[in-house]
Amino acid sequence: MIQRIQSVYMFLTSVFFFCYWFFGLQWYEKGYPLIMKLFNNLELIETVLILISYIPLIISFLALVTIFLFKKRNLQIKVTRICLRFSLFMSLFTVFYFYNCLTYLTEIMPSQVLEFLMYAAILNPFICTYLLFLALKSIKTDNELVNSLNRIR
Repeated sequence: MIQRIQSVYMFLTSVFFFCYWFFGLQWYEKGYPLIMKLFNNLELIETVLILISYIPLIISFLALVTIFLFKKRNLQIKVTRICLRFSLFMSLFTVFYFYNCLTYLTEIMPSQVLEFLMYAAILNPFICTYLLFLALKSIKTDNELVNSLNRIR
């Protein structure tokens, strides 16, 4: 059913990562020159950074699709695991990115509100990773419950 708790977790993850991508993309791009200097301006690094910037959109889409796979729990578990792995990667990348670019980005922020939202963006992948973990745990519990009912019959 769509009204299960894991659907709420997946929906929140989808919304959070879409906002993370939609509102944060231009600020990520402003920090790219600093990351490029770390790797001596390799063009490959620029391509990798551009690809990484679209991972939140992919996670958002997969989390939204996963909500509608409620009849295929095994597939739902697999797709949620993929989302969880991507989210863990984004958490690690966020730590790396903001470790190198935080002071520069805080200096160019035009207002305190945007600076607060940037700090919220630092926490976003960690919150979403936890929500995905809770969703995966709930899906597994539902799957075990359904499988135990099938054995009784």
